Amino acid sequence: MTAGQGPILGVRDIAMSFGATQAVRRVDLSLNRGEIHALLGGNGAGKSTLVKIMLGALRPDRGRIEMEGEPIVLRSVKHAISRGIFPIYQHLSQFPDLTVRENLAAFSLGTARGFLAHRAIPSDETLLGWLAEVGLSVSLDMSCRDLSTGEMQLLEIARAIGQNAKVLVLDEPTAALSQAESEVLLRTIRKLRARNTAILFISHNLEEVVAVADRITVIRDGICAISGAPMRDMFAKDIVLAMVGRDVAPITEIAPHGRKVVAGIADLALRKSTTPISFTVARGEVVGLAGIVGSGADRIAEAIAGAVKPFKGTVSIDGVAVAAGCRRDAVARGIGFVPTDRHADGIFSVLGAVSNTSAASLGRIVHWGMLRKRRELARARDMLKRIGLHPFRLEFEAADFSGGNQQKLVVARNLLIDGLRLLVMSEPTRGVDVAARRAIHEIILEAAGAGAAVVVASSDIDELLSICHRVLIVQEGTVTGEFARGVERQEIIGALAGAAA
Repeated sequence: MTAGQGPILGVRDIAMSFGATQAVRRVDLSLNRGEIHALLGGNGAGKSTLVKIMLGALRPDRGRIEMEGEPIVLRSVKHAISRGIFPIYQHLSQFPDLTVRENLAAFSLGTARGFLAHRAIPSDETLLGWLAEVGLSVSLDMSCRDLSTGEMQLLEIARAIGQNAKVLVLDEPTAALSQAESEVLLRTIRKLRARNTAILFISHNLEEVVAVADRITVIRDGICAISGAPMRDMFAKDIVLAMVGRDVAPITEIAPHGRKVVAGIADLALRKSTTPISFTVARGEVVGLAGIVGSGADRIAEAIAGAVKPFKGTVSIDGVAVAAGCRRDAVARGIGFVPTDRHADGIFSVLGAVSNTSAASLGRIVHWGMLRKRRELARARDMLKRIGLHPFRLEFEAADFSGGNQQKLVVARNLLIDGLRLLVMSEPTRGVDVAARRAIHEIILEAAGAGAAVVVASSDIDELLSICHRVLIVQEGTVTGEFARGVERQEIIGALAGAAA
């Protein structure tokens, strides 16, 4: 069939509830051959539920799924994959200790039987052909652990190509990538469209969506606010309004900070070969660490927060040194930390929203070894209302919330730390919608206004320009430049490009 000849996968009148919460209702979405269809929506809007239904991970309460014009019941993700529907998750599914060859052959081996299963591995020539399709030039003997995040994304797509994927579901595929890696991935997506693959592209990055999508569907509060509209007819402002129901402008004005130094970072080096860095953060000041993926900005944030032990150097709060590499002592000294990877290092997925929020402030809610649940609930409820948890279901486990709302749980937990003096955040708004982004930024500035010092490590230049009093440029684990608030965006980009050259 030629590109755009008709839908290959679609859902009709889909509805799904979890208890009293209706996640999606009366949703229609179709994916055409040779088309990139963007799916957008605020955190908690119902995107994740809809995608799980399309991948066979959930059975809807109402509605039907159609594939190539025929009704189909997808019994599991494995069943969906067998029909050519492949998910490419934001959190990748490679086997890190296996080689590129073994990861590419994983699906073939998974369907093989007996002692001759090894014969199911495709030839090296075939595997290299799959890699060439996505523009990935790496050795088949290379350990997957040694690949960059962008290379791992391409490897997952190459593996799907090898299984004759008809549909690719890409969930925030560029969220953890550098700009260069993102450009390579987007070129690959366009190549797949030209090959007649249907692509569902889920992203909070409106610039990327406008650049690559042919059609767009926006879900708000479980229903379609925009349903399969041609992208050429849409404007970014219309999309934002459809997502959140109002215009959400970035923060442009922030309050001045105090003079008293709260946090001191002295002679800090991540490795023996790294040039040490020193800087201070004053009361109410927000300092940004700007760096592309792999620059070490996130590792500096981890070292400041006590999440990793640096090669040398000290972090002090109000002139008192904090034990290096000890989060427990850091928390005791009033240092909060929002890590880059909320799934691996942030949330407790099987605990509820209240327990996740109160995990770092048990000293305020435990008396004589007994948890005061009413006090815990009251503190958590107040903070989660302020930060806009949606749906506001405190009995839900963290795993039941969307990625953006999981991020809100981690942020809320750190804001409740007793005597918060320094808040360290790494990529605080990665993978969240525009409304959640604004809410998190307001909470950061509220913490600063209450007297906390704040350090934000981010690859998002616009984020740093919006909320920071000054921005430090990071490359190879050290600071190579500094800019005061009001600097032009292009100057930051130029400094980052110069540092990376």
